[in-house]
Amino acid sequence: MNMMKACVPIYSPLQIFFGSIFFGPLAMLYFLWKNFQNMQLFTEAKKVLFYGSIFVVVLVTCLKLSPSSISSLIIGLIVPFFYSLAALQISTSMQVTKKDIKANTNWCMQSLWNIIIFGSLFYAPWGFFMLRVIS
Repeated sequence: MNMMKACVPIYSPLQIFFGSIFFGPLAMLYFLWKNFQNMQLFTEAKKVLFYGSIFVVVLVTCLKLSPSSISSLIIGLIVPFFYSLAALQISTSMQVTKKDIKANTNWCMQSLWNIIIFGSLFYAPWGFFMLRVIS
């Protein structure tokens, strides 16, 4: 009997980028952390949690202290674009590309449903915070 080995799901850089834009910085940290975990790069996974937590605290502080006259366009679009771009850079330079995932028989692409489900879970607290900041 031929037993097929299950593949380890990995988020592609674009999945991380778009997941970060649509679901916020907490989801971004989860996607990066999960990739490092699945790639068995545990030191890097811990660094993502440590430095990512500092980033989120600084981001929350800056958004909370920002003047009320600041455009919601900056808070709602520009800021997420830049931290998502940083996540894209981290994932392409320290993790793997979509081509690498497809070339490795032990890995497979993470499903879109996984991104939506986990992204939504992490967006709930972030969305609640953002509603309080913008209003």
